[in-house]
Amino acid sequence: MITIAKLAVVALPLMLGAAQAAPDPRRPAPTFDRVPPELPALTRPAVLIVSKTNGYRHDSIAEAVPAIEALVKARGWSSFATENAAVFNRRDLAGFDVIVFANASGDIYTPDQRDAFQAWIAGGGGFVGLHSAGDGSHPDWFVKLRGNGRFTGHPGGAHQFQAADLTIADRSHPATRHLPARWRWTDEYYSWDVAPAADAHILASLDERTLHLDPKYRMGADHALIWWRCEGRARIFYSALGHKAEAWRDPAHLRMLDGAIGWAARAEGTGCD
Repeated sequence: MITIAKLAVVALPLMLGAAQAAPDPRRPAPTFDRVPPELPALTRPAVLIVSKTNGYRHDSIAEAVPAIEALVKARGWSSFATENAAVFNRRDLAGFDVIVFANASGDIYTPDQRDAFQAWIAGGGGFVGLHSAGDGSHPDWFVKLRGNGRFTGHPGGAHQFQAADLTIADRSHPATRHLPARWRWTDEYYSWDVAPAADAHILASLDERTLHLDPKYRMGADHALIWWRCEGRARIFYSALGHKAEAWRDPAHLRMLDGAIGWAARAEGTGCD
């Protein structure tokens, strides 16, 4: 005869196993898309907003995407937001002037999608990578496009989010001309094993004296957080800011992103001609 106690002995491990097997929403299983999304009618300039995550998934994507859509709409431009990487095909990409990675992460491409993205960049498209576009989940060719080195991490625990001073190195760029020479900002600060490439134009760097950083995360005066570079004629922009939801409601941060998008679309600023 099976008693209630015996049933409990059998059921408890099964229940614990099910709980342990529950998926982590911040670390979704990688997926690869095969069928492109249906695009609406788009007027130019047009911005493609990608937030697919085959790596870490930030909760703030829910705020980031509509915030970027609002910036594009305020310019009178059109946008399309998606988590379907099959949009990376030559036909669909031809309708966009800028691609924004809104905390996209991971290797999200099939070989054909990678080739289409690289061909679009080679044709002079503009790219804006935000926050986790700088983490260690991306393929090597993307890291080279971004223009810096291997991601080494960020502070954790009580020091994960800290207020610190950012030194604005160039206040003539459309993304940074509204910022003070020293900008107080709170975020999760990324580090890499090398500074941005020699062809990168640094816009803002972290003043490491103004926060707690373990030695393994220190980069010294070369701790750049915002920069741009050229990939041929393509305008490439990266900002490490934007982990928390609050960033996507901050007027100074949003104005910086608006300037980055305008620059990447060649609507303002100079470079990569």
